[in-house]
Amino acid sequence: MKQTEKHVQIMTAAAALFAKYGYKKTSIDEIVSAAGISKGLFYHYYTNKAELYVSLYDTYADILSRRVREDVNREEQDFFERLKQISHIRIDFIRQYPDLWGFLYSAYYEEHPDVAPRIKEKNERLLESSCDNSAANIDWSKLKAGISPEKAIELVTWLAEGFVRKVNQGGIRWEKEPYLEFDNYIEILRTGL
Repeated sequence: MKQTEKHVQIMTAAAALFAKYGYKKTSIDEIVSAAGISKGLFYHYYTNKAELYVSLYDTYADILSRRVREDVNREEQDFFERLKQISHIRIDFIRQYPDLWGFLYSAYYEEHPDVAPRIKEKNERLLESSCDNSAANIDWSKLKAGISPEKAIELVTWLAEGFVRKVNQGGIRWEKEPYLEFDNYIEILRTGL
């Protein structure tokens, strides 16, 4: 579906409301009011709130995934350097689209039965694709004995998610260049792993 200005207004308003209140507590009436459109126009684009929610998640998760696929240097074999690249992309996305990141983050943990199964399925496909693409060509021999690539990925993913959440919640001032702060955390992990 081609995105018109009104369609973008719906998506932007819905992302902010879903991020703030969650799926269940956000109504179509609130979305159309925030978007400045009629309810009829909403139904021109979407049959219901669940369709909008899943469509939003698909759209913005795909945008972020595409940026990672296109912007990460697959020739870089160092796991930690590759992680820095991916995290810088995520931080840029947060800076550019704070409401959208808030929505993506909250949707990842959404439990409402109208949308949770579809979001979970999408997440599993994204994770599989992401791990395949992000971990391709990595030199794992630099990890300490007894630390598997899976454990290293899990640990640094937790670090990245926590850091990105901190950035998104305003815990880091942008003047401090969050990339440098995150890179310092990665260097601490590098010595431990």
